[in-house]
Amino acid sequence: MSLINRFMPDYSLRQVDRVPVDVEPDHAYRIVRGIDIQRLAFVRALFRLRTLPDRLQATFRHGSVPPVASSRIEDITRPGSGFVLLGEEPGREVVVGSAGKFWQPTINFASVTPETFSSFSDPGFGKLAWCLRVDPRAGGGSWVGVEVRVAATDAASLARFRRYWWLIGRFSHAIRRGLLHTLVRELGAADEEGRPVPGDPILPERRFQKTHAVIIESPPSRVWPWLVQMGCRRAGWYSYDWADNGGIPSAEGIVPELQQLSVGDILPARPEGPGGFAVLQLEESRCLVLGSPSLEDGGDGSGEPRWRTTWAFLLEPIGDEATQLTVRVRADYEPGPKMALMLPAVAMAHELMERRQLHNLRRRAEARPAT
Repeated sequence: MSLINRFMPDYSLRQVDRVPVDVEPDHAYRIVRGIDIQRLAFVRALFRLRTLPDRLQATFRHGSVPPVASSRIEDITRPGSGFVLLGEEPGREVVVGSAGKFWQPTINFASVTPETFSSFSDPGFGKLAWCLRVDPRAGGGSWVGVEVRVAATDAASLARFRRYWWLIGRFSHAIRRGLLHTLVRELGAADEEGRPVPGDPILPERRFQKTHAVIIESPPSRVWPWLVQMGCRRAGWYSYDWADNGGIPSAEGIVPELQQLSVGDILPARPEGPGGFAVLQLEESRCLVLGSPSLEDGGDGSGEPRWRTTWAFLLEPIGDEATQLTVRVRADYEPGPKMALMLPAVAMAHELMERRQLHNLRRRAEARPAT
């Protein structure tokens, strides 16, 4: 369980950003723990803007503009800064928090400690906690994540904080994304297209391949039930229902009677008629591979010589609370003038519909427990 849950288990707003990097967790954590986010030019500009009232006061008093301090964790949590180092699990996660009236031009911070932060409830204050976290990645490398949680001690303060966060939250998100992109450049990006995915050996000779991935802030056990109920005349495909589900909206909840799925089952692809995707491989809460029925039991696809496909869904845990869902389509076909004309249109349609499917799957899996 993430360390931030200990200090802010209840919150009103939550934002999480994660990226895969091509170094092991210990190395990644050392870099993340010591990074100065003001290395980014636009971050320095945002800090100058946010601290402008304080710096103007210092200018009037001392006759010069003070420099903007660096922004390592030790700098952010120095005494008198208003921010507190709440806790750290070395090599994995560090958590920083603050309680204050953040919506004021000059923030009025409350005095909190790691021991009192969670229970602090004085009226009129907002509460903010954020963490840097590193998790091992299946197959090697690491996940680097930044999470922010926001709460308030009463309804009126939460309303003020929400209005403030409507604007500042965008700056905060830009800072986090900039920080993570910098880490990816320095530590190396993970190769998604080149890594093996279950189902690849079923169709080793392929002429087309496309891989998509999405991070879902739910564990694999909560994502899996949405996958096994897919299919036309079932729960739908969660994409553009007018195009692939006969105009019937895809399910917004888990359908208990559709939770039993076995290798060899056929998931209908059209509102009427036979045919569809065969279940070629299935491992609960980890992978589901669909594809051309002729590929069952190691078949060579001779029954469908013109177009053979596999469609693999791989669930990989990120720590205890998130999942990377990787989806890969592979296809083999007989080349020719007709396919040369058709393939760009098919590839474009797949791109649009797969992105839509992943967006809707993430929304559903994050919104409610799969019970």
